[in-house]
Amino acid sequence: MNREQKQSWLTVAMFLISLAGFLILWPMVGLARAPIAFAAVGLAGLGPLIFRRPRGQAVEFDERDRAIHRRSALAGGMVSYGVFLLACMGVWGYLHHTDTQTVRIDILPHIVWAGAVALFVTRSVAMLAMYRWGKVHAEE
Repeated sequence: MNREQKQSWLTVAMFLISLAGFLILWPMVGLARAPIAFAAVGLAGLGPLIFRRPRGQAVEFDERDRAIHRRSALAGGMVSYGVFLLACMGVWGYLHHTDTQTVRIDILPHIVWAGAVALFVTRSVAMLAMYRWGKVHAEE
C-alpha cells in the first residue's frame, strides 16, 4: 500500500468519525451547531506528516498511479461541484418557497465546507476503488 492509499484511508476514516460525531451531536446541540463535528476531517491533513517516506527513498509512481491520481482528482472535483450546485439551489429553493429575499450569513460557510468535504472524501474513495478494482491504463 503506497502513501496515497494510506492518506486516502485516513481521510475516509476521519470522515466516518466526523459523520458519527455529527449524528451524536445533532440531537444534543441542534442542527445549527452539529456540523462542527466535521472539523475532524481536517485532521486528515496531517496524513503527509504521519505517512512520510524515509529519508533518501525516492517516490516512484508509474503511469498507472498517475492515471489513478488524475481520475480520482477529477471525480472529486465533479462531485464537489455537484454538491456546491445542489447546496446553492437548495438555498434558493428554500428562500423561494418561504418568500424570503435574503440568505442568512451563517449558511454560506456550510456550502463551502460541504463542497470541500465532498472533494476530499470522493477523491479518497475513488482512489481506493481504482487501486482495488480499477483497470486503469495510462493511455486512457
